[in-house]
Amino acid sequence: MRAYQLLAVLLASVLIITFAAILVNKDVFQPEYRLQPFLNIRDVDVRPTEVTSALVTLNITAYLNHAGGETTNASMLIRAIRSDTKLLAEQVSAPIPQIPETQSDKIIKVSQELKVERSGGYELRILLFNNGSLLDSGSVSVAGLSALVPQTKRSGIVLNNIDFTVSGVSAGRVTIKSDIYLENRGPEASENLKLIVKAKEADSNLLADKKDSETGVIASETTAVKSVNLEVPDNYNYMVVVELWKGDVLINTWEKPVLLAPTKTVPKESVEKKVDIEVSKFIREEGAPPGAIGGAPAGEQPVRKEPGFEVLAAIVALMFVIALRRRS
Repeated sequence: MRAYQLLAVLLASVLIITFAAILVNKDVFQPEYRLQPFLNIRDVDVRPTEVTSALVTLNITAYLNHAGGETTNASMLIRAIRSDTKLLAEQVSAPIPQIPETQSDKIIKVSQELKVERSGGYELRILLFNNGSLLDSGSVSVAGLSALVPQTKRSGIVLNNIDFTVSGVSAGRVTIKSDIYLENRGPEASENLKLIVKAKEADSNLLADKKDSETGVIASETTAVKSVNLEVPDNYNYMVVVELWKGDVLINTWEKPVLLAPTKTVPKESVEKKVDIEVSKFIREEGAPPGAIGGAPAGEQPVRKEPGFEVLAAIVALMFVIALRRRS
């Protein structure tokens, strides 16, 4: 074959291949081009799902805006940085569903759980990756996790007040009646929980007496009064401690002082002087009307008499009788 014939065959082959590529609408000379996905963070929700005495499980939900491009091996990385030390406390990763290029302007919701210590505050940094490349990042802060009540300590019961009365005194010992006001602020009736009431001497912290009781079932939004008698030595100050137990778990503790040996401060010397208190005067008999404590009945004021007026009246009467006899 001659040279010009060979050249004509080659040119014809090139033209045929070129037209074939145009017909199938594909450029065989250029590599396939993929549009880089556009993914960014629109909003983030954080809520606790489980609370223990030491840890809090947080559910982090990110709302992602997909504005074009097909994702490949996309993921969301969440890093918890402690607010006080700026150290990494924990991190987790969650896959992002594959999004076709045709599904643009779409909001995607991606959730993941993260466990952190209940005692700290954290900055949650969120990073979006696609096939190893960083697409977007953002952060949200959480604080005050210690205020979250663990599930094991939730009862709905709070103590509003404690009233004390002396119900008896014998051989240097005082019986103190403690009226404990318990309110159920929960949405349902409470469980029957255990109460432990203690009397501790204020200076030495020695336990003077301890009694067990129960709250009973308290209806929602109501208050129940539980009475417990404590017997303690006279002439000491005490701290009455009320403990609320749910099985073997201590739910809450309240305390209030009882002063059987009170003191007062003298302003000039700024020293404390002991005030003698006769406890027997504060004995309240069971069933006695309010205010009837060691004196006149309630509502009646004792009549105060000035000394000496009875003697003066007797002298005047005697002088009057003597004057009448002289006239007669």
